[in-house]
Amino acid sequence: MMALSRPLLSFAVIALPALAFNNIPFRNLHRKVHLAPSNAVVGDNLEVVDVTVKATELDDSLGLSPEEKTVVNIHRVCSPSVVYVTSVLSSTSPVSTRTRRGRKKAESNNSQKQENKLPNGMSLGSGSGFVIDSDGYIVTNYHVVQRAYESNQAVLQYEKFWDDLAKNTTKSIKDKLSFSSSNVVDNVEGVLNRTVNAITGRENNETEVLPAGVFVRFGENGETDGSVTSYYSCEIVDVKKELDIAVLKIMESSDKMNNLLKPMEYGSSSNLVVGQSLLAIGNPFGLDRTITSGLVSATGRSVTGVAGNQIKNCIQTDCAINPGNSGGPLLNLKGEVVGVNTMIISASGSSSGIGFAVPGDSVKESADKIIELDKQRRLRNAKRKGRGWVGAAVATSSLEESLRKRLLSSSLEQNKNSDEVVGAFITSIDTKSPLMSQAGVSTTSITNGNVQIGDRIVNAGGNAIENAEAFVTEMKGRVEGENLSLTIENAGGERRVVYVTLGQIPL
Repeated sequence: MMALSRPLLSFAVIALPALAFNNIPFRNLHRKVHLAPSNAVVGDNLEVVDVTVKATELDDSLGLSPEEKTVVNIHRVCSPSVVYVTSVLSSTSPVSTRTRRGRKKAESNNSQKQENKLPNGMSLGSGSGFVIDSDGYIVTNYHVVQRAYESNQAVLQYEKFWDDLAKNTTKSIKDKLSFSSSNVVDNVEGVLNRTVNAITGRENNETEVLPAGVFVRFGENGETDGSVTSYYSCEIVDVKKELDIAVLKIMESSDKMNNLLKPMEYGSSSNLVVGQSLLAIGNPFGLDRTITSGLVSATGRSVTGVAGNQIKNCIQTDCAINPGNSGGPLLNLKGEVVGVNTMIISASGSSSGIGFAVPGDSVKESADKIIELDKQRRLRNAKRKGRGWVGAAVATSSLEESLRKRLLSSSLEQNKNSDEVVGAFITSIDTKSPLMSQAGVSTTSITNGNVQIGDRIVNAGGNAIENAEAFVTEMKGRVEGENLSLTIENAGGERRVVYVTLGQIPL
């Protein structure tokens, strides 16, 4: 199997057949039109005006079939959210004069950053990604940014080693000099800090950045000014090696990029069936926003990821996936993300009709957690209150649906009126959760295939909770320190109200 982040030298152009798709929302198209009077001749200056045309009218005028219209509009709506991802090891770091760490100053490449250009340096890999949050968060494959991530982690570990050494040495010396004056202790601490800075190449008041940078571009013609290709610097927020995914965050202010940050929506990967039509959008061989079509060839495949583990429930597809498609979205026919393209089986290195995507359900769960924690971290660093934390995990997706059916079936057997509320099934409670102070809260457990349904949250702060999604949405509007009432119902239908004070989300 091959990961698809490195471009090859040659490629083939393949015509793809049209498939039947369901309708998705159409957009208006803006075009500049030259108006010419009837007596105009070649060379005359013509008036240029902006014309807005309904996409449906344009497609009708082209005589597109319903199937073609849907494919066209999926690309029209979704492709602006697909980005080209690349990473660069800067060549401006004066390694020979800056000791073995070779870190570069933040002011390096200032002109390139101001112009949104790539810095000079060695390419560490490239691929695709897609916007998943309007605050500038992007999902891609881990192997697309792996070399950049490992390079930066090595530097951070090196720095941590010397910082820890300085702290431990300072503490040891302070303990031994506890009888001395504070001036002596401060002088010794200053000498130690200056020594560490000299060894590591750091200078006083010098801001440094990591040696490897990750950058994204929104297509050749999708930039803010429409004239030049702009690259935006990204931070690698976190990675999930077991799923071969990474979450990036564009460092540019989201206020300046509102017209570019169009989050994609997730669909259910667990509901896919073999033979269902799919679309893949990405940047194969660096060709921006390329769309290909295919089918679900198989579901439930296990493939070996970059971490060496088996990624379960992968989607096999015959959508043309080539080097550079890694990290791009695999879409259903509503334009929803159902997977992240990650690898192919091929003898030539190009698409042979056997590609694999990480299931969207797993990607969404992991990426949402990474993004949520990062947002909370930024709020905390800004000395602002973050989201409230109740410390209870609830069942989602297929597990939730299975528990729901089991509960409703049991209620019918016992001639009980279910009233279809059900709630969020509690699957685990953190040891530091404020719910731990409430006696008798039980969790749903599965032992040797036997399911024991526990308590459910059916109301929070006076708002009915029908499922896990409703509970998560409700909690997003709560802040730490807030007092919240929770109505909990057990498997027998008995309810009780508990009161908790929401804590801080553990980082």
